[in-house]
This record gives sequence, structure tokens and C-alpha cells, in this order.
Amino acid sequence: MVEEAGVEKIVVFVYVILPLFSLLVNVVTQILSFRMAPKRGLLKSIFLGFFAGFCSLFIFEILYSGLPGRLFRYGISSGITNMVIYVLLGYCYFHFVGLGETARRIRMLIEIFRSKDGLSLDEILSKYNAREILDKRINRLISNGQLICKEGRYFIGKPVVLFIAGAATFLKLLLLGRKSETARGIG
Repeated sequence: MVEEAGVEKIVVFVYVILPLFSLLVNVVTQILSFRMAPKRGLLKSIFLGFFAGFCSLFIFEILYSGLPGRLFRYGISSGITNMVIYVLLGYCYFHFVGLGETARRIRMLIEIFRSKDGLSLDEILSKYNAREILDKRINRLISNGQLICKEGRYFIGKPVVLFIAGAATFLKLLLLGRKSETARGIG
């Protein structure tokens, strides 16, 4: 009886760490993918890492649940729970990576940190004027195939990020009751 309780604790512990292990697979795969093939782009490396982590979780869930007596006792409910947890962890990692890549405040602080003599306001404004930022973002969207430019007009290309934005908006609406996280009546 005591031995069974010890085994039970180990089983529960393994189920708890599986999403964390899969997130580790995600992060390692994403970093290696981006460093080995940087021309593919950051977004593709993030998707590859997420897919690798999800596959590892799925495989471990199947292998671990296949042990005698565990499939119906833990496997199905734990598998679904762990997949939801992994998707949420992957979503957090996606935004963590994107934060350093896209946030102007962070980039500006990094630029100032790297400058031995500091930067003047004019130097900061020359690097971060609205037109240049917009041009860079549009060019990035075009090079990723997310935007198409025809005769000076822009159209949606690959709708992947648009789909992600729609899913995020749906989740905000579902969880917060509105499309934005700003407080009602403000902004």
C-alpha cells in the first residue's frame, strides 16, 4: 500500500512536468532552428519549436499513458490538460520572444545601453521616426508573404498572423468580455 502511494506520486509528478519538458523542447528547437537557418526567419523558427514541443508532448503522453492501468485512469484527462497547458506556455514563449524583437521601448533601451557615450534625443529620433518604423514593418510583412503589394496597394497574403490575431481577439472577448484589455471607459 505504501509502495503504491509512492508510485502514484511519481506518476502524478511525471504528468505535471511533461508540459514543462515539452516547453524546453520547444525553446531548444526554436533557438537551434533560428541559429542554424536565420534566413528562414524568427516566426518560422518559433512555429517549428512549438510544433516540436507539441509532438514531444503527444508522444510522451501516448507512451506514458500506454503503461498498464494508466490510460483510463490518467491518460485522457491528463493528456488534454497537459496539451492545453503546453499551448498556453507556448503562447507565453511566443510573446516573450516577440517582446524583445518588436517592442520599441526595449530596442531603444538596448541601443542606449550599447552606446558608450549615450544617445541624444536627435540620435534617438533619427533611429525611431514613425515613417522608418512603418516602412520596416511593411517590408517585413511583404518579405514574409503576409502582405502583397500590387500597384501601390496592400493586400493580405498569407493570413497566418491575421489568424493568430483573430484567435487572440476571440480569446480576449471570451475571457474578458471585450476585444481589448483596456478598462471600459478608458482609451
